[in-house]
Amino acid sequence: MRVPGVSGFSQVSVLVTVNVDGNVTDATIADDRFDGDASAALAAARKWKFRPQSFDGKPIQAVGEITIEFDPPEIPPDTSVPFPIAAPEDIEITLERSACYGTCPDYRVTIRGDGKIRFSTREMSFPGTAAEVHRMFNGQNVLWAGNHEAEISPQAAADLIQRFRSSHFMGMKAEYVAGVTDNPTYALTLRVGKVTKRVVDYVGKEVGMPASVTALEDAVDEVAGTNRWVRGNAQTVSLLKAQGFNFRSRDAAELVQSAIQLNSWPPEQAGVNELIQGAIAEGLDLSMTVGVGVPGRSNESATIGSVIAQYAAETGNVTLFEEMKRAGQVARMTKKGLDSAVLSDMGCSAEIAKALIAAGANPAAVGENGNALHALRSSYGRCADAGSAKRVEMAAALVALGVPLEAHDSIGWTPLMGSNDPAVAQVLLKAGANPNAKDDDGTSVVLSLDDDRAVLTLLRAGADPKAKDGDGTLRQQARKRHWPGTLAWLDEHGIK
Repeated sequence: MRVPGVSGFSQVSVLVTVNVDGNVTDATIADDRFDGDASAALAAARKWKFRPQSFDGKPIQAVGEITIEFDPPEIPPDTSVPFPIAAPEDIEITLERSACYGTCPDYRVTIRGDGKIRFSTREMSFPGTAAEVHRMFNGQNVLWAGNHEAEISPQAAADLIQRFRSSHFMGMKAEYVAGVTDNPTYALTLRVGKVTKRVVDYVGKEVGMPASVTALEDAVDEVAGTNRWVRGNAQTVSLLKAQGFNFRSRDAAELVQSAIQLNSWPPEQAGVNELIQGAIAEGLDLSMTVGVGVPGRSNESATIGSVIAQYAAETGNVTLFEEMKRAGQVARMTKKGLDSAVLSDMGCSAEIAKALIAAGANPAAVGENGNALHALRSSYGRCADAGSAKRVEMAAALVALGVPLEAHDSIGWTPLMGSNDPAVAQVLLKAGANPNAKDDDGTSVVLSLDDDRAVLTLLRAGADPKAKDGDGTLRQQARKRHWPGTLAWLDEHGIK
């Protein structure tokens, strides 16, 4: 989490004690290198609410570390700067967002006081800066590029203008620029008659930019409805339909493919699902082929239906996946697409996992991050958010489907290594996973874990309690990490 209004920019580790109801009952600084004022961090930590924890079927008190980052104190705007007055048609709000070292969208949108909207990807913002280079090499990353016009009610525009007035936008600094690289640049420009105010935001929160600037940027996007052009949603389909767009054409298939690519992260965004379902409803030809290889390097192709099926599988969208399965598109997925989907967490859907293997996916497929069982360890994604019961169901299904228990990822870890969910660890151990497996550096399973319950589960299953690595013995690490269960087990068994 982040704590605003603290001098400097840093972070601190806080050790929290959580009771059986999930409330923090104690918080202390865990980082002995931190020498600043941690009172705000401790106060924030004590307000946290955690998911109640249990072990061996009983509720337990938990101890763990959280990280709190300090943002610099906000630089307040000069509230004495007056807000000018002009007729609605003579007021304009413009938001510019630039490309970055990644897939940041590059566009400009202007909202006039009378409700007129202009959206464009053809006007170069921030010329002569790194943003221009990023745009050149990484593209605009906008689904429906070009110039577009729309309209909102004058009242909606007036409400937005009032937000600028209430935020004292005219009194903001001209720029808030952090000393970092590769990020997108944003700019807000307010013109009221002959008075113009422009504020540049380059990771501004790290140099004291008021949070209200970010809120205004997001408000402009929301009021203008830029997502219909930038990433795609149901409105995109409606606009295209109104223009007589042929949804059975190759252009339609490529539009859907582009929407899937642009919305690859975070997974399964509502807008792209609306666009896909809307295009299908308007007659999208699922058998239309699209290129799926690297442009200029590969001529690989696949049906747009199979591309949708892969997207649905990787995001755990069971309804869409089943629709593609009924349409015969899962059966048309390429071997590469099937294996890629299996190596994702599949939205923690055992149903999808079984269907992919039945369609020809290789249960032993291995990528840089390991196999399908390795994906269950991730701290982000659908499985991470699904809860332990869902992960257990998924682990059991993958084991039954033949996913290897001892496969190695790029650093030599087996699926059991780093598996901090004790219930999942139990599934893997029961299936025969080796509790004493070691990675390429010789680190054993118990020293790869960050959860007291998971370590205790491994010890009960025969893991070596005398394991040690460069950070010390298991006892030393358990003491440092505040693992009462592990320490009690070691005491009980006389392990020093």
